[in-house]
Amino acid sequence: MISRDEFWRLVRFGFVGGGATLVDLGTSFALFHTWPGISEHLVTTIAFAVAFWFSFFGHRYITFQKQGAASKFLLVALFSLVVRNLILSGLLWGGMAGLLPVVIATLTVTILTYVLSRIWVFA
Repeated sequence: MISRDEFWRLVRFGFVGGGATLVDLGTSFALFHTWPGISEHLVTTIAFAVAFWFSFFGHRYITFQKQGAASKFLLVALFSLVVRNLILSGLLWGGMAGLLPVVIATLTVTILTYVLSRIWVFA
């Protein structure tokens, strides 16, 4: 059973992470529709860069309400990006294309990001 504080931290993480995911996916959607033929890997990398700062400051001021270290958060985010791109590569290799594999890969790394942020970045 999780504590009441942890429950609300998870709720806040969901809102901030959801907002960052919307920024990320909105950027992906815009890139796919304004730049025909763009690589899915380039899309996910650009979208990551756009959503990074939204995510960091949201988690700093809303989710964890602690200073945190941008350098550690960047390492967690980059690690998540690598994992996300590995998942994306597997989905592309499996025959998927376009926005759907980007969405699946993005949503999959959410738990990893929370755990590493909770125990290391904003400890």
